[in-house]
Amino acid sequence: MRKLIISLLTLPLFYLASAQDQPTPVSSTKSAAQSSLPKPQQGLSSGTIASQFDYIFNTSNNYQDYKVVRKTSLEKLKNNIIDSLRGMQSKLSTIHTSLDSHDQEVSSLQDSLAKINEELKITKEQKESFSLLGILLSKGAYNTLVWCVIGLLLILLIFYVYRYRQGHTLTSDAKKTLDDLRDEFDQHRKKAMEREQKLNRRLQDELNKRL
Repeated sequence: MRKLIISLLTLPLFYLASAQDQPTPVSSTKSAAQSSLPKPQQGLSSGTIASQFDYIFNTSNNYQDYKVVRKTSLEKLKNNIIDSLRGMQSKLSTIHTSLDSHDQEVSSLQDSLAKINEELKITKEQKESFSLLGILLSKGAYNTLVWCVIGLLLILLIFYVYRYRQGHTLTSDAKKTLDDLRDEFDQHRKKAMEREQKLNRRLQDELNKRL
């Protein structure tokens, strides 16, 4: 785009150069030349460079195959061309400055776009992920972890139920065994008391006999 703008601005210079190199047909009579003269206000004080060249060509005297041009007219045309070139250079400088400013804006916009894309990427990853203990996990990994935890808890629950039932069975057996032992102990105690009572009676009977 910058090259295109510079080409468009320098095009009038090439046109002026080509206008100087191309030969212009000489009028046969002075009256014909005078009829093609531009208006006085469109002389060397105004108009384009091309019209000023035409003005000098049409107002110059003919000498064989040459044109006799006044020095003042050439000086005026030279100054006009130099002013035009300076104006174009100023415009080119302004355009370069403007293009540099646009380049900086484009670079800034590209940096901003890159930051926005990075933020969008992070936001998308956060949206599609879960944070667990400060660790960012994807949905698949999170679901797998959750089901693994649920499976582990089920295994622990089944093991706890099994151990509880096994403990309950052992407790029941121990309670039954304790009850049996208590019954046996009560029976043994009763028998022991009966034997003791019998022995006491025999002892009393023996004491009574001796008396």
